[in-house]
Amino acid sequence: MRIIHLRNNEYLNIPLDEYAIAIGNFDGIHYGHQEVINTARKLALKKGLKFGVMCFDITPRQVVNDIDNYYLLRSFEQKKKILEKLDVEVLFLLHFNKDIKDLSPEDFIKKMIINNHIKYLVCGYDFHFGKNQSGDVNTLQKYDEFHTIIIPRYEINHQRVSSTLIHELIMNGDIEAANKLLICPYSIIGKVIEGNKKGQSIGFPTANIKPLINYRIPQSGVYATKTIINNKEYYSMTNIGHNPTFNFVSQQSIETNIFAFDEDIYGAIIEIVFIKFIRKERIFENIASLVKQLRIDKEKINDYFNNKGEL
Repeated sequence: MRIIHLRNNEYLNIPLDEYAIAIGNFDGIHYGHQEVINTARKLALKKGLKFGVMCFDITPRQVVNDIDNYYLLRSFEQKKKILEKLDVEVLFLLHFNKDIKDLSPEDFIKKMIINNHIKYLVCGYDFHFGKNQSGDVNTLQKYDEFHTIIIPRYEINHQRVSSTLIHELIMNGDIEAANKLLICPYSIIGKVIEGNKKGQSIGFPTANIKPLINYRIPQSGVYATKTIINNKEYYSMTNIGHNPTFNFVSQQSIETNIFAFDEDIYGAIIEIVFIKFIRKERIFENIASLVKQLRIDKEKINDYFNNKGEL
């Protein structure tokens, strides 16, 4: 997938081909987004055009609202991998900053759409752009230089699929419901850091994860997960919480017990893929009770994965 960077005042770009593109924020890349992207792909094939996607490198709300702690569903690298799986030929990557934020809808269309030889533009019905989000699908349809195709509200089981809904489901620990809306299961990529090694002392060593970006962290509790290390997948159980049995800590931690794995991975970058919520975090009377419950959790997770046949 070729990436064309659009940043600062470098609006006049280099592509000589003509394109059909899907445009949007694509936070998480869910099935509603896939509908937009697939429509652009089909148009490109039918009209003999290049197929592309245009999206931002960060969520515009971070700049518009000057938010440092805005929670994300995917890193750019995760988005990139999913777009490659969807056979996107070209990614127009908008490096969102205050220059682009202050573009009028008309300037945005001229500099980002028309100047980049985009002939078909596909977007969701609620797409907004330009200064103060004042441009919308009606603005796009006024232009004859390109055709605008609007994808209506996308639903699964009579429920609107949206990034906002997915954020809420993850916050509530309803990972299975969130994953049914996402093209790829929800995952967090992070660096393995030094922990207190309490898990190791009770026979359940864990990899403590420091997320690489400000992910939306699932509700505290124990999850059936798979852990990806050097492109190899392992069954695992992940605890998100405050370690109340040992010594309550205010900062939420992400700790993963990786099954059938005993290598030293401190400093490694690994991916935790969330599959199913198992139970809430709770305080145990003593260490023996905690260990007993962890064994039950691990057996339940192994049974779950084995019965499904695959992750």
